[in-house]
Amino acid sequence: MKKQRMVLLGSLALVILLSVVLIILMISPQQSQSQKSSQTDQQQELELLSMTVEQINTISVENPAGGFVLVNQGSGFVVEGYEEVASSSINVNNLTANFTSLQAKRLLLSQEELTPGSSNEQLEQYGLDNPQYSIQIVTTDGNTEELFLGNSAPDGSSIYALYQDAVYLLDDRLLDSVSKGSLSFLDNQITDLEPEYEKAIITLSGTVRSSPVTLEIQTKEQTTEEEEEQSVVSSAEKIYTMTTPLIQTISEESAAQVTEGLFSLYGNSVIAVKPTAQQIAEYRLDEPYSIVSMQVDGVHAFTLRTSEPDANNYVYLSWLEVQAEQLTQSIYQPSEPEEIAQLQIISPKESYDFVVETVEGEDDEQVTCNGQPVDRELFGKLYQAVTSIPPERMSSGQPELEPALTMTVSYRDSSRPEDRFELIPNGNGSVYLSLNGKIRYTASQQLVYQILQNCQQVLEGKEVSSLS
Repeated sequence: MKKQRMVLLGSLALVILLSVVLIILMISPQQSQSQKSSQTDQQQELELLSMTVEQINTISVENPAGGFVLVNQGSGFVVEGYEEVASSSINVNNLTANFTSLQAKRLLLSQEELTPGSSNEQLEQYGLDNPQYSIQIVTTDGNTEELFLGNSAPDGSSIYALYQDAVYLLDDRLLDSVSKGSLSFLDNQITDLEPEYEKAIITLSGTVRSSPVTLEIQTKEQTTEEEEEQSVVSSAEKIYTMTTPLIQTISEESAAQVTEGLFSLYGNSVIAVKPTAQQIAEYRLDEPYSIVSMQVDGVHAFTLRTSEPDANNYVYLSWLEVQAEQLTQSIYQPSEPEEIAQLQIISPKESYDFVVETVEGEDDEQVTCNGQPVDRELFGKLYQAVTSIPPERMSSGQPELEPALTMTVSYRDSSRPEDRFELIPNGNGSVYLSLNGKIRYTASQQLVYQILQNCQQVLEGKEVSSLS
């Protein structure tokens, strides 16, 4: 009897357990569906704006910077008042991306919770009673959306917003775009990519230069035959010639001081469009510090004018201050060695006195150094090397130390004055380069040792090295 009762109770317990499990399984999908539905409704409530860029007709923003209006012309947006100026696609795209899908982090006050009559007091705590930012979007179908931004939230990454009489919490990254002025939406590209050309002329002038510097670039087409592949390969070589203030072919490396930073040039920002004479004077462009003008195949390409660099000029442009001496890699235009009568090189510890003399009864001239005969050809190479001093930086400093090296060049033409070089330490590992009493550049102090070493090389009948 007890055994039958135990079996009956066990069966009853099993039935109850199965019933509970069945009930749970029936209720769970309903709860899950209810939660999903609730999350979807909440997500839809937090999506404030949803539209395509093509649906936006105008965006008007009032802000502390003065505000702006962008107008969709179909092919792109333009800034109202500057329709003839290209707009910045990056800044425009960043702005419109905020409104094609504007999500709120949280709803703080609904329309119902904003009490009539006391709503200003409620909005004041969020800085929305007198908002700093007012945004109006007019769509192509004539609808108007308005959004107002107030104070920053305590979390440091959000801002309070008023939209359709409800207060929301938005991501404050929106401020990056809506806090700009109208000029920020203008394209800041100054020059295009370097074009292809047969001949280009670049002229450098401005108050930084005593006279204009002109660089002529010729593109020379070359063809080579590939025997193995039985084909012809074409290539282009550029030849760089400085035509003023002197005529001299220069290397591509030297020419890069002009051409680098000249193409695909962008400004940090646009600060004025069609500036007035007063604005030009304020920007110190009435007497430009540096001017660069380019002509391509006989057609004027562009002219850039700059003011003197200051604390706000943190982008270095190689052509800004480049001089003729830097292009030729020498502060002195050497003569032919045959025109030299004497070369004196003196330092506090060493001195070399090269004298060119005509020997009676001989066709060739004799060169001596400190009274010792030296090779005439080696002397010519020495003269070319030691007078080709490569300048590094412009300088108008006042030397406080004595010269580390003095060179004096005398010429066979007695009517031509001698040229005197002085390399004067400035205490920073460089030397002032003085030519006939005028200092315009500095160079590495290592040049002093290189010049003296070259002199000793010639005295010993050895080859000289170029200064570097």
